[in-house]
Amino acid sequence: MDSRIKTVVSGITPSGNMLHIGNYFGAIKPHLELQNEVEYAYYFIADLHALTTVKDKAVLENNIKNVILDYLALGLDPEKVVFFRQSQVESHSELAVILANYISYGQMQRMHAFKDKLQDGEVVENINMGLFNYPILMAADILLYKPYGVPVGEDQRQHIELARDIAENFNRIYNTEFFPLPIPMIDKKKEISKVVGTDGVRKMSKSLGNVIGIFDDEEVIRKQIMSCFTDPTRIKATDPGKVEGNPVFIFHDLLNDNLEEVQDLKDRYTKGEVGDVEVKEKLSNAHLRFFKDARAKRIILERDMELVMSILMNGKEKATNKSKETIDNIKEIIGLSTSI
Repeated sequence: MDSRIKTVVSGITPSGNMLHIGNYFGAIKPHLELQNEVEYAYYFIADLHALTTVKDKAVLENNIKNVILDYLALGLDPEKVVFFRQSQVESHSELAVILANYISYGQMQRMHAFKDKLQDGEVVENINMGLFNYPILMAADILLYKPYGVPVGEDQRQHIELARDIAENFNRIYNTEFFPLPIPMIDKKKEISKVVGTDGVRKMSKSLGNVIGIFDDEEVIRKQIMSCFTDPTRIKATDPGKVEGNPVFIFHDLLNDNLEEVQDLKDRYTKGEVGDVEVKEKLSNAHLRFFKDARAKRIILERDMELVMSILMNGKEKATNKSKETIDNIKEIIGLSTSI
């Protein structure tokens, strides 16, 4: 890792109910590793961002609760990470309003979130301004804590580039080096940064129904695994099968701690000596072993919401102190200080 990266910032949007293994290997695992490698880590629940798609109060509250519990159960350490809800730190919204003055309308029109909606057939007049301004709020989320690194997936690279553009514009206009230019920290390993779904074609996504959960009931997870596509050219269990690119074996490599078993399954699969059912059953067992401790911890946390709330309140206090310092400095630079 770049030795200059001492502070990292990342948000988790609670747009879905429960997390899946694509979330874990694509974002959560890197987050958990980084908490042991940097001096300061700010991880927040991006509940303001979720408003662009979630318009039901009960659904949003449930999503937020689940993401918080999931992250803590999976190993986020509140002693090492400032963990909080975005909406509870007012500086995020305040800085977004300020930063909107340092980027052009034309550049905002070129952002993927906006363009993707148009390509999906949405009429411009129907696109909400929350979605259109999403990248500006994300830039504020990042720049508030003045990080050098931002752990994201490849699909978020453009948003980090926009944050850099805004920071550069601000620094140039006021002849300052106030904002460091953040760099996207993207895992180069394709199988990690973009976990394929159970359909074997598209990225794992709740909306596509091609996921393997983490905290769902055991039977639900088993059914998800048993529905996985394998080698489409393999008609019978005695036919030689292809391991490379096969979703079930991709998941085995990620989840199965019994390396000898994985190698044995691969060898037998390529020779046509093992059926898909056995391969999937062993994957199901491996999944439950891999997340056993996290699943147990989540049950304990859900029974002690006072502890969870105290963690978030502590994170809110730390994030508020840091972000207020940034906002006060910005106001001094641009002429909005409270000295008059």
